[in-house]
Amino acid sequence: MGKPFWQAIIDSDYAIPQGYSVGGLTPELVSYLGSTDPDLRDEIAYSVMSRWVINGLYTPADLRLLIDTFAANLTRGIGEMDTDTVFLRSFSVLMLAASVYYDNHKQPYLNEQEVRSLFEQTLAYFSAEKDVRGFVPGKGWAHSCAHTADLLDEFALHRFMTAADLDRILNAFADKVMAQSGVIYLYSEDDRMSFAALSALKRERLTREQVAAWFNRMGGLVERLGRANIFADPALLSAYHNTKNFLRSLTLRLENADLPEAVRLLATDGRAALKRF
Repeated sequence: MGKPFWQAIIDSDYAIPQGYSVGGLTPELVSYLGSTDPDLRDEIAYSVMSRWVINGLYTPADLRLLIDTFAANLTRGIGEMDTDTVFLRSFSVLMLAASVYYDNHKQPYLNEQEVRSLFEQTLAYFSAEKDVRGFVPGKGWAHSCAHTADLLDEFALHRFMTAADLDRILNAFADKVMAQSGVIYLYSEDDRMSFAALSALKRERLTREQVAAWFNRMGGLVERLGRANIFADPALLSAYHNTKNFLRSLTLRLENADLPEAVRLLATDGRAALKRF
């Protein structure tokens, strides 16, 4: 199918054309997830499939098969930097976010074992992903950090997640922003990650001491790296700015007057961590 075919589907509010089926069209869309053409990957494959997922066009059996495919894609080329394999991984993560969103907000279809398996694969992927580019000229969004944050946000909201799971989500974000990647996040990655972190904190399943320890871990970054070393080393500088920006974004979110008082009080810990920068 060419781009005009898919654009016609988008223009018709994602309706399946007469003579076609969602099952017959999906394999081609899946093949576009790793394309270097941003129109095919983002505007067509992700846009169409995510809408079909959320609109309930796939059966639970269909979704399970798709989840298996998307999850397997997370290891394709993992560890590579500045290669095109990142697009397949990153957009597979985004499709997993849509799939878990459907389970969270539309129709529960995943059992606890399935959710936990996918959660473990997601955390492993997030830790192993080294290509953290945001927007790639000529090829569009890679955005692996932001896309994984969207999936972790759905896990943070999930009925099967325990306090220990929420703590792991928070520490996965801390690990990512403190990583000495040499890449300063410029494309709102800090906002996407802080949004998901707030979802975990709003569950009010963690003790104040646990949250304070998490903030303190990030707040201690400068002392651990040595302030005199940071600005002479691009790797250290990226960890400094990414952690500081994440803390700033999350603290601002925590100051929202609409939040429960117990959650808003956590902004005190955020401000204390920021002062150490």
